Amino acid sequence: MTGGEARVDARNDRREGPSRDGRTALGRLSRRASFVLVAGAAGAASSIVLTLSTGFAQSLPARFPWLLLALPVLGALSVGLYRLLRLPAALTTEGVVDELRAGRRVPGSLTVGILGGSCLTLLGGGSVGMEAGALQMGASTGSVLGRAFKLPPARGRDGASDGYPGAIGLAAAFSALFFAPLGSCMFVLELVRFDRAVLRHAPAMLAAALVAYAIARAVGIGDHIPRVALPGLSWAVAAHCLLVGLCCAVGGALFAACLRALRRAMRRRAKARPFALVAVGGLAFAGIVLACGWQAFQGTGMGLLRGALAGSAAPADFAVKAGLTVLVLGFGFKGGEIMPMFSIGALLGCSLGLATGAPAGFSAALGMAAFFAAAGRCPLTALLMGAEIFGWSALPFLLIAVAAAYAGSYDVGVFGRGAASELARVRRRARRDEPSLEEDR
Repeated sequence: MTGGEARVDARNDRREGPSRDGRTALGRLSRRASFVLVAGAAGAASSIVLTLSTGFAQSLPARFPWLLLALPVLGALSVGLYRLLRLPAALTTEGVVDELRAGRRVPGSLTVGILGGSCLTLLGGGSVGMEAGALQMGASTGSVLGRAFKLPPARGRDGASDGYPGAIGLAAAFSALFFAPLGSCMFVLELVRFDRAVLRHAPAMLAAALVAYAIARAVGIGDHIPRVALPGLSWAVAAHCLLVGLCCAVGGALFAACLRALRRAMRRRAKARPFALVAVGGLAFAGIVLACGWQAFQGTGMGLLRGALAGSAAPADFAVKAGLTVLVLGFGFKGGEIMPMFSIGALLGCSLGLATGAPAGFSAALGMAAFFAAAGRCPLTALLMGAEIFGWSALPFLLIAVAAAYAGSYDVGVFGRGAASELARVRRRARRDEPSLEEDR
C-alpha cells in the first residue's frame, strides 16, 4: 500500500469512527429503553398472575376448612418443588436481596418456585403474604430479561455487578402490586443499601415501575388498600402519632428478632430433614389455630387490614397474627412478610386508637406504615408508600409515626440491618482502613 492510499484510509476511518460510535451508543440506549418497557410489563404481569393465583388459593380454605389439616403435606410439596428446581429450600426474601446486594443474578426458576410455594402455603391457610412472590418473581424475571437484552454489567462498590436488572424487575413487580411506584423504587434502594451499581439506574427503575403501575392500574388487579379519613393536625394528634410510632418500634423489633431467631434455629435442622421440619411446623400451626379458633388469622391478613382501617380490632389481634406468621415463616413455609407486617401494624394501631379515643382507622394507617418501618428497617419506603396509599395529605402524620418507629427500634430487621446503619458502618470501616498522616510521612 502506498503512502497516499494509507492517508486516504486513515481519513475514511476518522470519518466512519464517530458515526460508528454514535450508532453503537444509539443501539445501546434503545436496547436499555426496550428492556425498561419489557421489564415493566413483565413485572405487572407477574404481579397480576400472582394476585389471581394466590387469591384463588386463599379462598379455598374458607370453603374447605379441612385444608388446614393438609398444611404439613402442602409444605412438604413446596420443599419438593424447590428441590426439583434446584433451589435452596431455605431461600427467603432476605436471601434474594443478598444476591442483589452482591450483584449476582437471580435464577429464573425462582419465579416458578415462589409462585408455587406461596400458593401451596395459602392453600393450607398459612399466615403468609404474597409480596415475597412479587419481589422474587420480579427480581428473577428482571435478571432473565437482562441476559436476554445482553445488558452490560454495572460497576458497584465491589466491582462488576449484574444485579441491577433484577432490581429493576423487583421495583416493577412491587409497584404493580401496591400501586406505589415511588415507594417501590425507594424500597429497592433501601434493600440494596443505595449501592452505586443500582443507584445509577434509579431513573430506569422508576420508569419500569411507572410502566408496571400504569398496566396494573388499568387492569385493576393488585392489593387495594382503602384510604381513611384524616383528622386536623393538632398537638393531641401529633402526640398520638408519636405513641403509635413508639409502640410499633417495640412490636416491630420483637417481630423481626423472633422471626430471624426462629429461622436461624430451624435453618440448621432444615439441612438434614427439611421435609420433617416443615411438616412439624404445619402440624403446630394447624393445632394452634383449631384449638384457639383463630381461623380468621389465616392467609395474608388483607381482611384483617381492611377491618382495622375500618376501625375494628380486638386488643390482642396483632399479637396473634404476629405469632402465627413467625411460626409459619420460621419453619420454612414459602410466602411473604410484608402484608402480614402491614396487617399486624394496622391491628396494633387500631387497638391504640380504640384505647385512647383517637380515630381508629387513622391510627391503623399510622400503625401499618410505622410497623413496616421498624420491622423492615425501611423508613423512607414506609413514608412514601404510606403517602401513595393514603394520600399525600397524610405525610405529616406519617412522618412523626415512622420517624419514632425507626429511631426507637433496634436495628434488626426482617431483611437485615437498615441502610443508614449499614452505610455508617461502611464509612467507619473506610476511615479505620485509611492510612494516618504519620504513616504517610
